[in-house]
Amino acid sequence: MDTAEVWESYYRSLSDNYLLPNEFVVRAFLGTYPGLSMSREYRGKRACDISCGDGRNLVLLHKLGLDLHATELTEEICNITRRRMRDHKEPIEVDIRPGTNRALPFGDGHFDYLLSWNACYYMESEQTPIAAHIDEYARILKPGGYLVCCVPRPDCFSLEGADELGDNLIRLNMRSRWSILNGMVLYLFQSFEHIKKTFGSRFCDFQTATINDDCFGLKLSYFVFVCRAR
Repeated sequence: MDTAEVWESYYRSLSDNYLLPNEFVVRAFLGTYPGLSMSREYRGKRACDISCGDGRNLVLLHKLGLDLHATELTEEICNITRRRMRDHKEPIEVDIRPGTNRALPFGDGHFDYLLSWNACYYMESEQTPIAAHIDEYARILKPGGYLVCCVPRPDCFSLEGADELGDNLIRLNMRSRWSILNGMVLYLFQSFEHIKKTFGSRFCDFQTATINDDCFGLKLSYFVFVCRAR
């Protein structure tokens, strides 16, 4: 199966509708921390959740009063998530459109907030430049708009066994329930300095957090950062 078919099959298989937002998304949008200063004037502002998946983080953004938009890889996945949003105990109105990291289906300067939770590093091919993703993210954000982003650290369980392709690219080769992703090409961020250097031409004011957790034998290890479009 190609990448689109893999993801469509995965989202068709989902049966629960708990839709609990990621803990660190909650922390970024609601937490009070000395190293985080992000505007909390959410009501009526526009937000986009890139590669929104089953919509779990949209539930939180909806409660904050944001005008919701999102992307997923194909129209079928968009339809699945639209239904999940409509069927939620508090029906959620969201504009979900097919799109990829390098081709986001929205106009220039459209958003105040952009959420990319474990999404920006999925590459269409070994020839795709990561700069194309970063340029698209910056394009659809208003100047000064916020990007809230999470990417795996090199020691994260989801990257175990990956083949190195050079130029910070890897190809997944896992032996776990996520083996459905095998063969996909990812961009690997080595450090926060690497992130700032890679995003720095289009973003500024970086604020950072680290997830480093042994979850019942599963190594959860991620870089989290908030920054602003130039």
